[in-house]
Amino acid sequence: MAAIPRMPKSPNRTSRAALARGAAIASLLMLVTSIYSPPALAHHSVPVNFDQSKEITITGALTEAKWINPHSRFRIDVKQDDGKTVEWLVEMGAVNTMRRAGFEIEKFVVGDTLTIIGWPSRGRDRSMLLRTAVLKDGTKLTP
Repeated sequence: MAAIPRMPKSPNRTSRAALARGAAIASLLMLVTSIYSPPALAHHSVPVNFDQSKEITITGALTEAKWINPHSRFRIDVKQDDGKTVEWLVEMGAVNTMRRAGFEIEKFVVGDTLTIIGWPSRGRDRSMLLRTAVLKDGTKLTP
């Protein structure tokens, strides 16, 4: 019976020791990068951005309803006591969160009057987080 010839080792073949060294170097690079990179400004927490100790109420005409992720939003024109109209930004949860709470898109028509109760922004004027929306027919919706 003839001996089966052995196949030569592939020049691309990497030893286990070399793979372990590569994994260690990659781990070290990830650690160094996480320590020295600036913080990501992606998602934010409610207490950092909104003052939950104060509740405010605004009433005005809906000028925009954006049903987007990660946060839906309304823009509302509010008439002040001096007669001047100012725009408010009302932030909300994700689209599916709002739908599950009864915030069907069809209920919000540009031009309709809305009353919004919520928490004021800590860093922006005329911005708030929605806690309750009161529709023109008196229906109250809370996410």
